[in-house]
Amino acid sequence: MTATAPPNSARRNRHGPPSGLGIGWRPELATFIADRTDLSFVEVIVEALPARGPLPAGLDRLAGRGVPVVPHGVGLGLGGAEPLQAWRIARLAAVAERLQAPLVSEHVAVVRAGGLEAGHLLAVPRTRDALDVLIANVRTVSAELSVPLALEHPAAPLHWPDADFSEAEFLTEIAERTGALLLLDLANLHADRVNHGVDPGRFLDRLPWERVAYIHVAGGVMRGGLYHDTHVHPVTGAVLDLVREVARRYPGPHAFMLERDGHYPSVRELGGELAAISAAAAAGCAGHPGLPGAGPVTDAMPRLRTPRGGSGADGGDGGDGGRARLRQTQTELVRALVADGPIPAGFDPRRVAATRTALLHKRADAVARAWPALSCLPGFRSRFTAFAAGRAPVGAYADGMAFARAVRADLDEPARSEQLMAAVARRRLAIAVDRQAGARPLVAIRAPFVGTRLLGSGRTRLGRTRLRRPRTE
Repeated sequence: MTATAPPNSARRNRHGPPSGLGIGWRPELATFIADRTDLSFVEVIVEALPARGPLPAGLDRLAGRGVPVVPHGVGLGLGGAEPLQAWRIARLAAVAERLQAPLVSEHVAVVRAGGLEAGHLLAVPRTRDALDVLIANVRTVSAELSVPLALEHPAAPLHWPDADFSEAEFLTEIAERTGALLLLDLANLHADRVNHGVDPGRFLDRLPWERVAYIHVAGGVMRGGLYHDTHVHPVTGAVLDLVREVARRYPGPHAFMLERDGHYPSVRELGGELAAISAAAAAGCAGHPGLPGAGPVTDAMPRLRTPRGGSGADGGDGGDGGRARLRQTQTELVRALVADGPIPAGFDPRRVAATRTALLHKRADAVARAWPALSCLPGFRSRFTAFAAGRAPVGAYADGMAFARAVRADLDEPARSEQLMAAVARRRLAIAVDRQAGARPLVAIRAPFVGTRLLGSGRTRLGRTRLRRPRTE
């Protein structure tokens, strides 16, 4: 029988699926990416793009040149039992249209529960309740998109007890019942091998390869007895071995993409990482010339099987009972990780403690990126993690503001200036004065047609300053 494609695949963008060698676009890498001639596509974090106004410099030129740009979401929480936030879905769809994207991608993950943000992409329990909720959520999002949705499996420092499926079986069920594509992350797979003893070969063999849209490659580090997929360390040899193994065992060709999110190395080092990925892929597909040119879905997408119904009578989300049970268990875990709640039954206390610590360090990194002057405070990392322990994350911008208030007496003038400027940046007409004992008064003012100015004692210390608006998610 000839199978039909998922409904949204008929509305594919003119670029087609991603192909060749790609990289995650970041403002810090804009010049590096613009100078490369071997990059066939880029991926951009949806939440990092402005909701309105022009695209970031560099990204607009790439899109204008016809380089495919894949929007990659991190905030939907497709695996969560909480209701999906409609504004996030609308933003994902709008960004895809704006970039004329070939597809969009998101994570099979929990990001919030019980009114608390996890500040991380947490794995979902691989149970039938979770599967049904995920399928309902994926269908809801896909219905609002004009392009296919690809689903990524996150790295999982913690695994839920009492799984009904292996991870590969779980992903396959979601894809077959929704028509979604898959985003394979080899760094996450390596993390699961180290942390949980997952057999990569067995995992890869069970994936529906006709649905794999593209493949992430990233670096990580061992910390606290666990391997962490950090995206700020070099790609390890073990992950490059997986690139080689994929190219060897599963003739594609495939689309490989480097993720790098901070502590950016030199141009030479970053170029070396791309070259290493390309070489590993070429070595793996010994009989195939050059770097794989296009992901398996390029030709296979029109032949994908029709999405099939669910295990329940209606193929839906398992009813209110299943969603309620999932919400309770997810809320317990998120509270344990970010709000000093009790550890839920079935979880290893050592793993929970290690994950708590990892999440605090991740929050410190995010605050340091959002507040560069604040992060220069002596002992910033240890002081921030002590402050944040037991406090649920509210985003890097707000976390930094709260921490600055707590350590106000110790802030130097640049850090106080940074806070004062931000305090008035979003108001149409505002003035704020910061007087710290023994320090020169600082005055910040913002008015129409003037912009935001920071004034010292009788003289302008900073002229008109363009501030990055805080994200509202």
